[in-house]
Amino acid sequence: MRKLDLHLGRKLVRLVGNVHTGVLPLRHLIVGLDGPTLSDKKISGPIGKLLDSATDFEINPNFTHISVGPPPNKLPEKFIQDLSTDQHYGYKIVCAVRDGVLPVRLALLEIGPVNHSRWLTTANRLLGFG
Repeated sequence: MRKLDLHLGRKLVRLVGNVHTGVLPLRHLIVGLDGPTLSDKKISGPIGKLLDSATDFEINPNFTHISVGPPPNKLPEKFIQDLSTDQHYGYKIVCAVRDGVLPVRLALLEIGPVNHSRWLTTANRLLGFG
């Protein structure tokens, strides 16, 4: 990394391992509430069994919003459009759950399959049918 800094003539920002600050607590929460994982795509309990079909449920537009803690940072739309589909959905659904306002287009976004190496999709599935 240092050689790359020297080659480019400027310091680079290093974000190493930060993804685990969100992934590991979610994984431990699900395992604690729902039981161990059965494979790389299955969780043993009733919540885990619902995750596979979570995208088949209709989103309830009359949900109760959650206002615990600080709201997510408001990101510029240009930045949001550059996110991956899972990141875009995750940001938008968190904002919707927080604000109590569900954009119609949100239901059209597709959530990726359950996979233990991609806990963002698991979180999206939980938020999408919760």
